[in-house]
Amino acid sequence: MRKFLILILGLSFIAASCDFGNLLSGESSGTRGVFRSEDGGQTYRSSSQLSKGTFSNLSINSIIFDSTNPLILYVGASNGMYKSEDGANSWRYILSGMIVSDIAANFRDDQIIYAAGIAGSSGKIIKSSDGGTTWIDVYNEPSKNNAVLTIAVATTNSAVLVAGLTNGEIIRSFDEGRTWQAIKDFSDRILRIRFSPSGSVYALTLHSGIQQSKDSGLNWENISSSLTQTGFSNSGSQVTTASAFYDFSYDRKQSGVLYLGTEEGLFRSVNDGGAWSFIKLPLKNASLRTSAVTVDPSNSNVIYAAVAATVLKSVNGGLTWETKVLPIAGSEVRSIIVNPQSANFIYLGVGNKR
Repeated sequence: MRKFLILILGLSFIAASCDFGNLLSGESSGTRGVFRSEDGGQTYRSSSQLSKGTFSNLSINSIIFDSTNPLILYVGASNGMYKSEDGANSWRYILSGMIVSDIAANFRDDQIIYAAGIAGSSGKIIKSSDGGTTWIDVYNEPSKNNAVLTIAVATTNSAVLVAGLTNGEIIRSFDEGRTWQAIKDFSDRILRIRFSPSGSVYALTLHSGIQQSKDSGLNWENISSSLTQTGFSNSGSQVTTASAFYDFSYDRKQSGVLYLGTEEGLFRSVNDGGAWSFIKLPLKNASLRTSAVTVDPSNSNVIYAAVAATVLKSVNGGLTWETKVLPIAGSEVRSIIVNPQSANFIYLGVGNKR
């Protein structure tokens, strides 16, 4: 494991003008892109319109709100990044030359944005201090074809960044990306890192599940090991184990409540991973592969989840569900976000199946 990597912030570039080669590997003839609901999930429609054309054929890896204005959104895609300033009515292409796997916003300064991904064969993290107009490199991964898949800004200290790589390594910065330290190697692909409001950091790994640290990444605990080792019952006396993990969400209003999307379905913990319960979804699919899940930030009872082309909504904490099927055959919903100021507005990032 590398111990320290010191990076000099000398290289800057203008968004959408850099060229690291053709990275349109996520392009498809099917519908991908962003979908939006304005009625609390009753209906969804494609919302990927540019001034000329659309990016509805591109795989979306990440979608986030601006830290202060939910009408401003950023999307990380298979060919770069897009920005909307009108709630996804229209978009601008603001970054090319990089597959953007994740985006993080600084909660103290809404102009500071971080993007993680890979350019050519080099994993990297870039930073903008002007809302995506210009960017600088803040991390370049030495090993080839080792993408930075996820990045998060600490909720209690905006100078602290934690990121995860394809090879399972976690890196951390205490100075907004100027210097980095490798702090943990899970030897398992890290799909998502997020900080809770209390400051705990969660890292979701593909096969071993969700890891938690309460000291900004110094020490870690696998809080989903019961799902991969002991197993769970999803119907009758049948016991199985979770084989792959795709997404998680925490409840912003109820500390310790977590939702976890896996190959085998959706799970909930009410004690920060101490125990997990299987949530039955009203689907006849042979597969319950839950690719995305989120909790409405303004209402703990409202939960959204996605299985293949189906988006599910519960308004009673998962007891019952409504379903909507999107016209995205062959794709999956990879991220769901709910407007924190107007819960009727929901945004979906649709991409190729992982």
